Parts: sequence; C-alpha cells; structure tokens
Amino acid sequence: MSMHETKKDDLIVIGGADGFIAGALVRYFRDRGFTRIRAIDKKPLPDWYQRTPGVECLCLDLSDEAN
Repeated sequence: MSMHETKKDDLIVIGGADGFIAGALVRYFRDRGFTRIRAIDKKPLPDWYQRTPGVECLCLDLSDEAN
C-alpha cells in the first residue's frame, strides 16, 4: 500500500460543505464508501442548502484558528 493511499476509514474533512462544489465532494466520497467524512461550513446547520445522510456536519468558522 502506498504511503499516500487513502483508506475508507481515514478522516476526510471538507470545508465550505454547504456550497455546490464542496457539497458534491461530500457526496462523492460518501458514495465511494468512505465512512469518516466531516463536512464543515460556517452557516448554521438548519440553513445549509444540502446535507448528506451519514456524514458528520459541523457549523464552524474555519478562519478561526481554534476551530
């Protein structure tokens, strides 16, 4: 196995996950069997345009270093 090969249980973090492109990435990885996906956007969760079942969704501002 290559040192850079991503395993299905590796954590994948996607910022801007409510947006069109990042939301598509969330679905892409979920549809390919990845099990640990963390979707992050600074917009409150009830206001997200799209959410993918089975994915951890967080409301965080990634411009804040503490997050």
